[in-house]
Amino acid sequence: MFDDFATHSGSGRAPVSIDWRRYAAGRDAPALAALFRASVTTLAASHYDAAQRAAWAAAADDLAGFEARLARGVTLVAHCDGAAVAFGQLFPRDHVEMLYVAPAWSRRGLATALVARLEALARESRASVLSVDASALSRPVFERAGFSLISSEWVWRDGVSLPRFHLCKPLHAVNFSG
Repeated sequence: MFDDFATHSGSGRAPVSIDWRRYAAGRDAPALAALFRASVTTLAASHYDAAQRAAWAAAADDLAGFEARLARGVTLVAHCDGAAVAFGQLFPRDHVEMLYVAPAWSRRGLATALVARLEALARESRASVLSVDASALSRPVFERAGFSLISSEWVWRDGVSLPRFHLCKPLHAVNFSG
């Protein structure tokens, strides 16, 4: 599951190798907080206004709280040349809690690879459905992975409302026979 992932840079350069590992408490939080802020403020600009992005990014301002959030469940981190380039979290065992890619690494398949790895972990834990409360930015990634829209809602962050989308994907066939 944590094998290398070769991706193309999109600029004609040779493929690069991505190393996958689990979150390391006490070591990864500052880099992942910076990656989270950059992802929200840069990549989400096409879907959220400046006030919405600032309110969302503020979740990483309390580094101890952000680190505690990263430490729960299973958080997977993608690294290239020693730098974190993406991360995602399964918490609890049937819910994708976080999925973020560094702006310089967007549109290279890392979000899709993270979703697949998190889905595999959910299947291993015998979850029957995998859910996510996705942003407008990440919703298409989940829909391409087979998730279906269940509902949409507005959530409040620091006095600002942001849209999000609840999606689910069945993981096991349901037997309706008696």
